[in-house]
Amino acid sequence: MNSGKPAGRGEATSVALIVPSSELESFRGPFVGAPLQGALSVVSAAHLQPVLLMDDGRDPGPLLHYLCGGHVDAAVVILLHESEMLFKALGDVPGPVVYVGRPTLELDESRFWVDADHYGGGRLAARTLLEAGRRRLVTITGPMTYLPAQQRLNGFRDELVEWGLEPLDVAHGDFHMQSGAMAMANLIHRTPDIDGLFSGSDLMAAGALRVLNASGRSVPEDVAVVGFDDTVVAATSAPPLTSINQPLRELGARAADLALTAMKDGTAEPRQLVLPTTVTWRESV
Repeated sequence: MNSGKPAGRGEATSVALIVPSSELESFRGPFVGAPLQGALSVVSAAHLQPVLLMDDGRDPGPLLHYLCGGHVDAAVVILLHESEMLFKALGDVPGPVVYVGRPTLELDESRFWVDADHYGGGRLAARTLLEAGRRRLVTITGPMTYLPAQQRLNGFRDELVEWGLEPLDVAHGDFHMQSGAMAMANLIHRTPDIDGLFSGSDLMAAGALRVLNASGRSVPEDVAVVGFDDTVVAATSAPPLTSINQPLRELGARAADLALTAMKDGTAEPRQLVLPTTVTWRESV
């Protein structure tokens, strides 16, 4: 991708914020809304015009035509994992393009991106359970085709190895509540004497909590549970869920910062930022 501005352009005036059209109903949710709010705050503070653009995940032609037509000076792409076709097409867009999240290894050092430390978050989840005295640990992962799910699982496993342990069992979900419930039911059937669970998302953890409660297991007395994302789901679960926080709003803000910096310096080399995750403690551990 070219980092310079199109020939003949004056001062920077606008920044595109690109999201999948499939996420229109989720704008109030954390994974679109929070990064958008962060990016908007930076763009607005710089007195630039944000331009919201939709990717339908099928034909990137109209969107690329707009981006290449000199209408915007930079772009921030949110939820790239649902925009693979667009990712492959964005290399020749004039002006910097910065991605929120790194869902694929193809998003390498040749592109600008900002992501949370999913690997470190997986280690942090394991450490939280281990330091609470739990030793018979299982995990529910997201889809293994998705890089953050792989990284969270790898971090969880690596932390256990340092403690001389391994996960008793691993079940796979799709980050949604029903898959967490099904995975938890399978884990209980295969490994009934667990005392700790790391769920790769708060939604899957909420489904797992329902199954644990229905099976007569008390949380956290019998099974401690740690989720991931630190969303409103974690705060409103029964019991409220200890969760690994990924700084979603800050991801959008830092991506916009990168875009504005690259706009000012047309020769800027692509940069990648990994933001730390933290534990939000609640009553499930």
